[in-house]
Amino acid sequence: MTPPLSRRTLLASTIGATAGMALPLAKAEADADAAAELHWLDGPPAETAGCAWGVPWPRGRLANGTKLALTTADGTGVPVQSWPLAYWPDGTLKWTGHAIGAGSAKAERYLLAPGTPATSEEPVSVRRKGADVILANGTVEVRLAGRGDLVLPEIRRSGRVTAASGRLVLDVQDRPDDETGTTTRSSYRGVVEQAVVEQSGPVRAVVRLTGTYRRGNRKILPWTLRVYLSGGEAIRIVHSFTWDADPARDFIRGLGLRFDVPMTDETYDRHVRFGVAEKGVWGEPVRVLTGLRRDPGAAVNAAQVDGTATPPREQWNTQVSSIYTQLAEWNDFRLTQESSEHFTVAKRTSAKGSWLRHAGRGRRASGFGYVGGVSGGLGFGLTDFWQRFPRALDIRGAAGATAQVTLWSWAPDGPPMDLRHYDTVAHGLDLAYEDVQEGFSTPEGIVGSAEMVLWAFDRTPARSRIVALEAALTATPQLVADPEWYHAAGIFGRWSLPDRSTPARATLETALANEIDFYAGQVAGRQWYGYWNYGDVMHTYDADRHEWRYDVGGYAWDNAELGTDALLWYAFLRSGDPATFRLARAMTRHVSEVDTHHTGRFAGLGSRHNVSHWGDGAKEARIGESFTRRFSYYLTADELLGDLIRMSLRADRTLLTVEPLREVLPPQTLAPTRLRIGPDWYALVSNWLTEWERTGDTRWRDRIVTGMTDIAAFPAGLFTGEAGGAVGFDPETGHLTNLSKGDYIGGYNLSMAFGGEQILWEALDLVDVPAFRAALLDFAHYVQATSAEKIARYGFDFNPNVFGTIYSRVTAWAGEQLGDAALRQRGWAKFTADAAGKPWPAPVTVNGVPEIPAGDFATNDFAQRGLAIISLLAIAPGEAP
Repeated sequence: MTPPLSRRTLLASTIGATAGMALPLAKAEADADAAAELHWLDGPPAETAGCAWGVPWPRGRLANGTKLALTTADGTGVPVQSWPLAYWPDGTLKWTGHAIGAGSAKAERYLLAPGTPATSEEPVSVRRKGADVILANGTVEVRLAGRGDLVLPEIRRSGRVTAASGRLVLDVQDRPDDETGTTTRSSYRGVVEQAVVEQSGPVRAVVRLTGTYRRGNRKILPWTLRVYLSGGEAIRIVHSFTWDADPARDFIRGLGLRFDVPMTDETYDRHVRFGVAEKGVWGEPVRVLTGLRRDPGAAVNAAQVDGTATPPREQWNTQVSSIYTQLAEWNDFRLTQESSEHFTVAKRTSAKGSWLRHAGRGRRASGFGYVGGVSGGLGFGLTDFWQRFPRALDIRGAAGATAQVTLWSWAPDGPPMDLRHYDTVAHGLDLAYEDVQEGFSTPEGIVGSAEMVLWAFDRTPARSRIVALEAALTATPQLVADPEWYHAAGIFGRWSLPDRSTPARATLETALANEIDFYAGQVAGRQWYGYWNYGDVMHTYDADRHEWRYDVGGYAWDNAELGTDALLWYAFLRSGDPATFRLARAMTRHVSEVDTHHTGRFAGLGSRHNVSHWGDGAKEARIGESFTRRFSYYLTADELLGDLIRMSLRADRTLLTVEPLREVLPPQTLAPTRLRIGPDWYALVSNWLTEWERTGDTRWRDRIVTGMTDIAAFPAGLFTGEAGGAVGFDPETGHLTNLSKGDYIGGYNLSMAFGGEQILWEALDLVDVPAFRAALLDFAHYVQATSAEKIARYGFDFNPNVFGTIYSRVTAWAGEQLGDAALRQRGWAKFTADAAGKPWPAPVTVNGVPEIPAGDFATNDFAQRGLAIISLLAIAPGEAP
């Protein structure tokens, strides 16, 4: 058996350094066809903080150990760092991760192919100094703490300290603002417990700091802080924390990252900048010389506006130069994004004076800030700034020797973070579609994250450059391949490229695109934003109220029920559309962090749809499954998402105490726990498959084979078990047990509804278990068969109780596998005859927001309809209308 690879080895190794890995190697020579064309998702950016992405390769195409080179269209080499993300069973590379630096060429298109990568002119180095880790690239040097409460002790540029004493700050109060009694606030500091170097250059360095927030003897909210350095002056930071506090007494008032910034220039040569969306810049000096009763001179006015050095004072108007010290020095500045639709800028001279809260205002700030002088300073920013309100950028002491900058991922100006469930009683499945159980409506183990960028500037950045930096924050530059490359690589199961070859197919394609646009419009029009909400959509509409059922039990937040996230990713893969990519990525971030419990009692499971994202009593492996996260992880090489995906493996043991059928069936004693073949076991298969392909560790493959072999031996195959497929499960061995109850009774509607068919198709493409393939084929052949066909096959009739749209693609797949055109046609017929499979009519505008004039429409139908179109066109194109 192939020995497992350590996580650190996987993340730290480049492709060029993996030749010694204990994985089967294909030929060392590069295949002449192994070349991927890449382009920027939104066109070439003016600025980046570096870029990371993933590229898939067809099976057998790229040998493990192959070096890869990146060039522009004219053949110019671009320094690139590469590493393996996933392997095919034969040991060839399935996905590779790549990074380029902030200063790399911003070409229209690139070519990634076997070859020797170009040498970086600013190679990144990593060294240890005691417990600390020091990153350098020739422009900036970043010191990271291996322990203690200063996570980033120092950032230098050309020997000058740009920022110091970087620390994680957390303010907590013991009750919400509207509760009677005296509120007590407490401050915590993030304490580093470990520093791990994950990548060490030459193009990019990545260091992962981990720790907890502490106050006295109390430790809460375990956190991770990844720091990325490539070329140039930008430093990328990704912070995340896992909730383990008490939602009844711990209300976060402020959560942020704070730095001290040395200030050495004259106060009239010190500047503050805030960026706002749509290319806006708010900028003022600490001591304002413009707009005075006496004009200092055109050159002075221009320098104050541009952020450049003012002329020597002897060149000023003497009426100003002789008494300018009487002018106010603005010490504190704050930009607050109060909602997705409003921000304010405030400033004051000191804590003894009032804030001028009308210094600036607007709709959406970009999240960029700067404080410093003409000799340099610190630029800082938060991505998704207005989408994940309340957020703020805070500057204190700008007129003194040291300014204090805080990037608030949860702003103190907003309400305290309240993670209690929305009610203290349950409202029932019959009316509110809500499954709430005592002790289950808890946020324990959910994750919150923030992405930040710091810039060590050697001067105040020009307004035109700030506009470019803003764009890098509001739409992170991303390299991607063309849809044809993704499709040819044979990844993510069975999906099609767009097909408009007939009027009926063009109608389906147009409907799919229009419905994705509709949801994008709903996100904007309904303002589905906020720290914990951004990325999710609602489940079902209330046509009477002309509002989504945001307050009705299980009809509220969707939590990607029935594969909404998978649909968006497949839609992007086949279209390359930037807006679809950003919808999909935001949804994956949300579901993987907010809807999933990573630690605690429900580790590895996610919460079913509910008014509170984590509020439902149904804790399911299907919500926490790796299948839908793999799209984003492999396309963006996102390390945090990779961590969260690995957490899904915890579901195996969690199912011992949180059995999915505990409320439906009486206890059993034949196996350690019980689950449904679908969607529960399918979800576990996706977790094991992902870990197997990421590491090459075949024990995860063996768990898949074990379950497949067990199912194939059951007399009823995939029709086994009551309540939609109940079987016994042993987390230690992966074995499934036939409980000998309820075969063929039905209730299989959920079995394939969460990507089950795609998971199984992909797994069967990677492992060879002929008996299980036969069992799946039998299930797919007869799950929507006529009574006569079932009687002929089994000797009796039964009703599987499945939805036509959801099962249309497995029916068509059976026809494809058997070479049976009638079965393929049946797949399409089940789809087109199902009301849920019919495209929605064009939206109408009600109260200023579009809605579908089709009654209580639901996201489930949107997701499954789109997934059916995309799969059916791949499996049964000849039978398509």
